[in-house]
Amino acid sequence: MSAAFGVESIRQIAVVGGGYVGHGVAQQFAQAGYPVAMYNRTAESSARAMAGVEKGLKLFVDAGLSSRAEADDALARVRPTSDLAGAVRAADFIVEAVAERLAVKQELLRRLDGLAPEGAIFASETSGLRISDIARGTRRPERCITTHSYTPPPLIPVVEVVPGERTAPEVVEATCGLLRRAGKEPVLCKEVPGHIGTRLTTALRREAYYIVEQGYATPEAVDTVLRAVGRLIPVIGVMAMTDFSGADVLRDVHRNIQPHLDHRRDPSPLLDRLIEEGRLGVKSGRGFYRWTPEQIQEMFEARGLELLRWMRRPPLPPLPPST
Repeated sequence: MSAAFGVESIRQIAVVGGGYVGHGVAQQFAQAGYPVAMYNRTAESSARAMAGVEKGLKLFVDAGLSSRAEADDALARVRPTSDLAGAVRAADFIVEAVAERLAVKQELLRRLDGLAPEGAIFASETSGLRISDIARGTRRPERCITTHSYTPPPLIPVVEVVPGERTAPEVVEATCGLLRRAGKEPVLCKEVPGHIGTRLTTALRREAYYIVEQGYATPEAVDTVLRAVGRLIPVIGVMAMTDFSGADVLRDVHRNIQPHLDHRRDPSPLLDRLIEEGRLGVKSGRGFYRWTPEQIQEMFEARGLELLRWMRRPPLPPLPPST
């Protein structure tokens, strides 16, 4: 492996876009000891991103997983900036976490291509686009890779690592090594829209919307069932659950149910109706539910506490080799 690609050569991180995902990615690398430049377009968005980092670090302190001094040190490693060139000028590993639009990401990577050091690795936090498409037009597609985190990144250990058609093997190795140093669990996936997790959650959401859309059950009923049944998935997974239920049993179940599932190629019209009515979710105070600021905060805190509880528990038994 050349020194330019080795994990040992990654000393400085840049995160471009400190929104919902980006500020969490900046936090996780800062907690691992890396200096992080976090770019946002305006001082206001930088202030929001830094407030998100502070809030995330406070969760670790309150849960006893970090001392106050460690959290303060991590916060000091994050440098907010609205100067893109300055953010990436000395970066060895650059993470883009901007809007999930192909043209936007392509244009950003073309700009970064002309600003970043020759040895830099470019990582995209895309949840469903192909890195081969995002990197098209850059001079160095072999240095481009997808690292898809799940929110909130500091509390969800898995990261999907997806090489593109021209990504160098050394880049894959260095990227996985960096993520492991940050306490993450990298999982390799071939290029496919949505990777692994987003495909699974999209299938789940699609059917949940269909159940509500058809009037089979209310949003409350859907979430109540999922909150209960979903407890199995973190412990055993879906494929292992099949082994415990029995492939013969589940074949009969699927034969009975699959013809009645939502197979449309387009998003649910229920989503169109919500958007038309301005019911965008917690950002607008209304979605499937009505949300007060207090209820939003309560749900965020409950989510954080539950994810932190998982971080404190003993590791799950490893899965056996697949057949």
